[in-house]
Amino acid sequence: MKRKEISLAFLGLIVIMSAVGMVPATRAQSQPVLEIAVSIAPLAGLVNEIGGTYIETTVMLSEGIEPHAASLSPEAVAAAEAADLLVLTGHFPWEEDLVEVIDTPYLTLDDDLALESYEDFGARLSEMPGDHAEGSLIAQHEHEGNPHAWWLLPGNAIAIANATRSAFSTLNASFSSIWQDNFDRFTEDVQAFLELVSSADGDYSFSQMHAIVVTPAEAYIAEAFEIEVEAVLQVDQVLISGTELLEVQDAIRAGDVSLILGSDVARLQAGGEYAQQLAEDYDLPLVWCRAIFFEDLEDYIALMTYNLGALSAGLEAEGPGATGTTLNLALLMLSGVFGLVALVEAIILVQRGRAD
Repeated sequence: MKRKEISLAFLGLIVIMSAVGMVPATRAQSQPVLEIAVSIAPLAGLVNEIGGTYIETTVMLSEGIEPHAASLSPEAVAAAEAADLLVLTGHFPWEEDLVEVIDTPYLTLDDDLALESYEDFGARLSEMPGDHAEGSLIAQHEHEGNPHAWWLLPGNAIAIANATRSAFSTLNASFSSIWQDNFDRFTEDVQAFLELVSSADGDYSFSQMHAIVVTPAEAYIAEAFEIEVEAVLQVDQVLISGTELLEVQDAIRAGDVSLILGSDVARLQAGGEYAQQLAEDYDLPLVWCRAIFFEDLEDYIALMTYNLGALSAGLEAEGPGATGTTLNLALLMLSGVFGLVALVEAIILVQRGRAD
């Protein structure tokens, strides 16, 4: 990258950071209307879209803990007991244990005892990615659809937000119009993001790509960008078999695979090492996205825009696993900047259209 290009990239970054700094941060009031406890950070992002400054949100699962093997701290259990509402994924075993020992109303994927079920608002599980033939990795771990990170699919995120809106109205009907307005605004933001993805597809041809994912969680990221998943390297704690790995290698050599897609969850598992080795052996782009942990990303749109930037940067970077290099960092920053600018512009256009 030339010095002038680098300067322009960082100038753009400074401009957008300054612009973001001028937007008031969303914080809970000193006396929030509702206290909410959520399983993981992405759900907090969705819940805060509806509640805004009128709720106080606590994330029960700490950053960096593998969610399937997690056990809740006493502080997290106390937060759940004190909350007006629990917002759960419906996937992790500890969530089932939690609702059995406390009386707090809760939202989850599908449960007759829940205050609301996301499926009633249109949430769906996609098919588990990979080979379903007898004896395959997927066939050994039967699931009804893919329950891993299903909340990342835009339609599912809207369903969670809508269920949250309905639950909030049940718990505090006097703010129903506010909950509804916030939900309407969120759906418009998701639509603007999808239009941004469609525009990026024209440049990168995501919809024509085939990928290998490290874990099933990344399949929903791929689906959001219309990337077809050919194989998965690990399901739960079980790795792909030697025979299946040979089939994956054959597909790569035949040119049927465009990239490998991993996530923050996959980095915590052995499949991430498989992915790194495949990327190095076959000179494939290896893109690390976000699925569970937010860190500095505060909402769903920010998370998925980050993933769009990571994907775009990973495809532009040279060499296997380039997402860890200085070049890729610059590309990621620049892609994120342009993606955020485009998204903000799209949202402004939508809002202007409503005003007119």
